Amino acid sequence: MRFRLFLFRSIAVIGLAASSASLVDQALGNGSFCSFESGCEAVASSTYGKPLGLPLPAFGIVGFAAVLGLTLTGERAFPISRRLAHLGAIIGLGLIVVQVAVLQRVCPLCLIVDGAAIALGLLAIPKLPATPCRAASRAVWFVLAVLAVLVPLAIGFVDEAPDPPDWVQSHWVEGKIAVVEVTDFECEHCRKADEYLRESLKDRADVTFVRIPIPMPKHANSRPAAIAYLAAKAQGRGEAMAEALFAAPSRTSADCRRLAEKLGLNLTEYDRVIADPTTDDAVSSAAAAAKAAGPGVPLIWIQSHLIYGSPTPDNFDGPLRRARPYRAK
Repeated sequence: MRFRLFLFRSIAVIGLAASSASLVDQALGNGSFCSFESGCEAVASSTYGKPLGLPLPAFGIVGFAAVLGLTLTGERAFPISRRLAHLGAIIGLGLIVVQVAVLQRVCPLCLIVDGAAIALGLLAIPKLPATPCRAASRAVWFVLAVLAVLVPLAIGFVDEAPDPPDWVQSHWVEGKIAVVEVTDFECEHCRKADEYLRESLKDRADVTFVRIPIPMPKHANSRPAAIAYLAAKAQGRGEAMAEALFAAPSRTSADCRRLAEKLGLNLTEYDRVIADPTTDDAVSSAAAAAKAAGPGVPLIWIQSHLIYGSPTPDNFDGPLRRARPYRAK
């Protein structure tokens, strides 16, 4: 019986830590805990990721802390903790269904949080043993709970992005602020980022914008789209092609060629660049470099400042205001 209570409290601590890590990734946008190909960004930025306008992990922290804390405050609080655990299990199961069936993207951190909530609910089906908790034991659990919340926060804040790789710095222009974006034309978040960047940079003559297209593994037509962009860029119409690609309902090779024709490109030259193996090699090299540089797309550098995920007034506008034009030493 006591072991079940120990396991219950331990899982609550795990849920706290995973919720805190998820909150760090959402708040700081530096991808400290989610991998390059994870669905964390997709889940976090969905309508389900911010109920009542607040990040969902914040509710997780409050919920797990309440469930754990109530088992430490006295015998009368155990029934409340048990009911909260049951409610949390229902919510956790519902959120897993949303990820799998609705969003069709899975966030590993969210699965840990939701799994912890379900495990607590199952453990609480038999009445939890209302074992008195000694002062020393309460102190230990309190410290563990605090560490579960603070350690991911500390990791997130100290996990500073390294200096931009050489392939990013190669796009810096004397006297200009360079904004370098790695994007995927089949990525919904990249499409939204493109809209934001176009609006933010449209009147910024002091900014040079560089787009680097890559294909994400799960996007079937992102490679032909990336190659099409490079072919259009070779004719000075890269950004017009980018806008058309983001707006297109489909981006097969044939679709991309039709877009090139609508844009008035020289199709002979377009076909030549498309067929050139060095174009495909450039896309593959960019994808490998991007994977080494960050955990997902879009990746955006404002000079040395790296943003992972969707640009916002907080993570993009502020750093852009503080940025200074590049001056070669």
